[in-house]
This record gives sequence, C-alpha cells and structure tokens, in this order.
Amino acid sequence: MWKLIYNLLIYSLFPFFAVFSLTNKKVRTNFRERMLPKPVGGNMQDPLWIHAASLGEAVIAENFITYVRPKIKNDIVVTTNTYYTRDLLRRKFGDSVKVFSLPFDFSFSIGRFTGNTRFAALLIIETEIWPNLIWKVKSRGIPVIIINGRISDSTIGRYKRFSFFLTSVLSSVDLVLAQSEEHARRFVMLGISPSKVVNAGNLKYYRKVEGLSRTKSKDSVITFGSVKEKELPILIPVIGGLRKDFPEIRIYIAPRELKLVPEIEKQFADSFVVVRYSHEKQNGACGGEIVLVDTVGDLVGIYAKSKVAFVGGSLAPYGGQNVLEPLFVGTPVIFGPHIDNFKAISQDIITQGAGFMVQDGAELLSRMRMVLTDEGVRQNLAEAGRAVLDMQRNVMEKASRLVLEAVWKNSQNLSS
Repeated sequence: MWKLIYNLLIYSLFPFFAVFSLTNKKVRTNFRERMLPKPVGGNMQDPLWIHAASLGEAVIAENFITYVRPKIKNDIVVTTNTYYTRDLLRRKFGDSVKVFSLPFDFSFSIGRFTGNTRFAALLIIETEIWPNLIWKVKSRGIPVIIINGRISDSTIGRYKRFSFFLTSVLSSVDLVLAQSEEHARRFVMLGISPSKVVNAGNLKYYRKVEGLSRTKSKDSVITFGSVKEKELPILIPVIGGLRKDFPEIRIYIAPRELKLVPEIEKQFADSFVVVRYSHEKQNGACGGEIVLVDTVGDLVGIYAKSKVAFVGGSLAPYGGQNVLEPLFVGTPVIFGPHIDNFKAISQDIITQGAGFMVQDGAELLSRMRMVLTDEGVRQNLAEAGRAVLDMQRNVMEKASRLVLEAVWKNSQNLSS
C-alpha cells in the first residue's frame, strides 16, 4: 500500500519537480542523466554498486574501494547525486570504476539504469533513503546494505513522525553498519530488526592520504576550510587580524560552495594580494597573501602544509564538516560550536587534546595566535591527533569484512 501511495504522490508532484530542476543549476546540470539514464550495461562481473551522495560520502567510497578491491573480483559501480562529485570520482578512478549520477527516485528511471545488470549488492553510504531505489533493488534479490549509517539529531524527530512509512522501506534493508551505538539504536527505533544492525564504528576515522605525510615541518600557511556563507561576517575580521599580526603567513580560504569565491575575493581585494588556487596550481606559487581555493578535491593537500586549520560550517548553524581531515595530515584543528553532524568526533578531539572548539570570532583569533606562536603546542596537538585516529584504527577492516560476508552469503543462497 505504501509503495502505491508514495508513487502516486511523487508522480503527481512531477511538474513542480521538473520546473525546480530546470531552474536550479546544481540539479539541471545532470538532470537528463538522472531522469533518463542509460543502462549500466557492459560486460561487468557481478558489480558492487556503491552510492555516495556528495563529497563527504565520496571520500568514504574512495577509501572503501581502495581497501576492498584487492580482496574481490567484482567490478565496481559508483553513483552520486551531484555532478561535481561525479566528475571528481571519474578523475580519481579513470576507467577502473564506472561512475554515474544516481537516477531520480522514479521507478522508470531506476529501471532504465539497472537494466539487466545483476549487482552483487547495493551499498548506501550513511543514510540516503530513496524508497523506490531500495524497493526496486531488493525486489531483484540484491542485498541492500547501509554502511557508516547515521541518523542525526536534527532528523530523528522527523523520521519518527513518518516511521509508519519508513518501516515499509527499511524492512527491505539487509544490513546496517552504524557509526556508533547511538546511531544503531536509532535505526532499530525506526523499525529495522536489531539482528540487522551492527555498531561497526565510524569510517570517517579511516583515510589513506596518498603522497601526503604527517610531517612536523609545515609551511607558513593557515587554512580556513569548508567555509559557509553565514560564517563570512565572522571570519573576515579574523582573517584580517591574522594578516596584520603574521604578515609572513599565507591564508588559504576554501568555501564549501564555489559560488562564494567571487564574494570573498571582493571582500579582500582592496587590502591584500588575492589569487585563486586554480592559477597557483597551474603556474606555481605566485605571491598571493590570500589564496581562494576554487577547485574541488584539493583541500586535504592544502591542510597538509598548514600550521593550523579551521574547519567551517561550524560557526553558524550548518552542522559542521569533517573535522578529522586536518588530523590525517598532522595539522591541528579548530572548529566552532555548531558541530551536530560530527558530535562524537568533535568530542574525541577535545577529550584527547587534538584541537579546540571556539564560540566566536574573537576566541578563534586568540586560539589561532596561540597555535601559530608556539611550536610546542602545535606538536602536542598533532600527536594528540594521531591518538584520535588510532581510536578506531580497525574500523575499515571490520566494515569491509561484514559487507563481504553479507554479499558472499547472498550469492551462496542464490546458487543453492
């Protein structure tokens, strides 16, 4: 019954959805690919289908693929919601992994995409609940597995109100590998059998950073990463103060959305030499006092050469971004109080003394000054960061083992 009601609802809203999609650049860019996708096709061997919604999930997908590839013979297909994440993964993997935009959640779109391909499993990273996708895949006997599953504080209330519907969707999920015991409890609360839910740890703690090291020697660089629009009024005077106090320091600013680059450029162009990272990347360092990161996929490399990094989306109520990224390359991290999406991780960082939570711009400026002027503090923070990452050092081994066991069990059942 719920399947019928859901499909009647989304088809009745299709005209409004089409207008929205065609007037929104983010959606319009890959609208045709998602609405009328070509079949996956090809001579693939029981492909493993991994869905990574956007950039954060794509990092987990990349690490998972790198880890499991030597252990399996299956081909790998990755889908993603955004065109820029799709393009980034295509550049990273080349022809070794097939990367597509995820079809919209219409039965005919999903059917066109899957065609006659027999997938080994569908792995959904974190919590992308697309009812028709899950129902369609499960109806073909393909296991559906949620990895690094999470249900945030901001969504659990809404999900509980619609649990009567979500239960009909989530009953088709074969296995949930939750980030923590609390997230596991929330999945059970929404109707998934406890026997299907495992606290497997948080895969964000695992990352192989090729070509980058945790060197103690850092350049005269500080980075403001994943900055969001509402944080700019707070950060602009902080950045100006740092340039005044530390004129030898180059400041990298990486907005979470590239559309903010011109606005930030305008704010600083009259007072400082401002360059774009795409120009520096192509031509080498060119003397800019402030460097605006206008590329995708380079942020961790910039963190690697920084003496300290601020991770944005946290000084205004956005929920935060991945505050572990600077720690992977031995860089101390500072973040704001709005860190709901990374609450447990931020608590680990604070408890281990690997970084600082600040409440406002004044405290951020004070902490930045302290870290920049005391090499001993920087080294202590970096060592504490290593301890944070070691807290879940076996998380990828556990998650990949559970996934491959579920895939193998399903293939045995089909062949018997």
